[in-house]
Amino acid sequence: MNLGVISRNVGIALISTAAFMFLSAFVSALDGFDSSFSPLVFSGIITALIGVFPLIFVRTRQDISTKEGLAILVFSWTLCCVFSMLPYVLWGGEFTVENAWFESASGITTTGATCLRDIEALPKGLLFWRSSTHYIGGLGVVAFIIMILPSMGTIRLKMSKIDLEDISRGNYSYKSGQFIRVVVTVYLCITAAAFVCLMLAGMTPFDAINHAFSVAATGGFSTKNASIAAYDSPLIEAILIVFMILSSLHYGLLYASFATRSPKVLRNPVSRFYLSTILAYTVLVTVSLSVSGLHDNIFESFRQSVFAVVSTISTTGFATTDTNVWPVFAIFILLCAAVQCGCSGSTTSGVRSDRIWILAKASGAHLLKMAHPNAVVRVKTDGHVIDNDVFTSVAVYVLLYLDLVLIGSLVYSGLGVDFITSLSVSISMMSNVGPCFGEFGSSMSTFADAGIVAKVLMGCQMIIGRLGVFSMLSIFVFLRKDT
Repeated sequence: MNLGVISRNVGIALISTAAFMFLSAFVSALDGFDSSFSPLVFSGIITALIGVFPLIFVRTRQDISTKEGLAILVFSWTLCCVFSMLPYVLWGGEFTVENAWFESASGITTTGATCLRDIEALPKGLLFWRSSTHYIGGLGVVAFIIMILPSMGTIRLKMSKIDLEDISRGNYSYKSGQFIRVVVTVYLCITAAAFVCLMLAGMTPFDAINHAFSVAATGGFSTKNASIAAYDSPLIEAILIVFMILSSLHYGLLYASFATRSPKVLRNPVSRFYLSTILAYTVLVTVSLSVSGLHDNIFESFRQSVFAVVSTISTTGFATTDTNVWPVFAIFILLCAAVQCGCSGSTTSGVRSDRIWILAKASGAHLLKMAHPNAVVRVKTDGHVIDNDVFTSVAVYVLLYLDLVLIGSLVYSGLGVDFITSLSVSISMMSNVGPCFGEFGSSMSTFADAGIVAKVLMGCQMIIGRLGVFSMLSIFVFLRKDT
């Protein structure tokens, strides 16, 4: 493993992060040089200098191995989380070191959980930086690298199998470099469209751009303490629902649908499965809320249900009500949505609907094979047979994901957290959803009351969930082989 090549490419990721720090400092200057200006400028200078250092002293190399690509992926995300702490720590206020780590990791991994008690007390420069960490993480530090270094294209192509993007490739055809341009194009278009729509719906330009950053990245940071509930606007909620769904669908399919003016995204079986589960979850939660009598009528129950379901399954984490007081059945449905999450090729995390769909198809095929031992049973998608290796990969991934969720739950329980909180926090951190249920971190509360050790571990779990189980474990396997 060539450490020079790794450090050079990680340096590019840090420079990209520094660029957003300077942009946030510019926002601070427009706001009359608020108290975040100096922390943002100093942080940008430090991050940029450290990022530039390996670019000066390490030569460019065109060939990068899969092992080095994975190392770049892991170290880019981790170090960007570390350096993103600097503006928070230098500004002070509620940002102790552990709080800065939690907020930084939550931003870069697009989790959207917060440990701040008063978000609205932050200056605009820092609020913009907070949302910018979502934008960096949503597009992906590695995407910045790939745009700059064509040599990383082959690595991205190999790593696409880890994210199961090949499942949806029957509806579009792009080379690795083209796919990155597609992702960037769709990402920017969603951001721009969300910004315009939210501003027309009544948000200020500043709030609109911050929420557009969050919804495009499926992050969830808001400029308001009460999140989207602060606006009490069905129109804003409807706009966010549309963009949360778009951001959680496969970007390649969205681009192909737009480019060919045909609903390719709706013809894809995984997309149809994902949208169907959103509908099913919404109906179940609406019925649960209606029976419980929490809301005056079924229309209000539906309004709260559809927003909460879409916000959870898309891993965005915006809130319009306190879901912590919902019936147990409704909470269970939201936990199921938090495990499933959106589609591969999007900005979501979690198990992802692709894997759930494959497991369902594989289970049906296995049962059919048991009933008819001599039959040749094959699982197809859009006329293409899914290889048995894909089934094995999916099963292993889901098993490892659940193992890490259980381990996280045990650790939080050992720190004195109750069972419901421990389980929901572990699921939320692993799937980068944000809100959870129980003692802290619900849709209308923060993680401020979590202990220091818990906040540090949550940040680490967010990174594992964002990078994916295979990516994190693969790098440890490679490191072990090198020793």
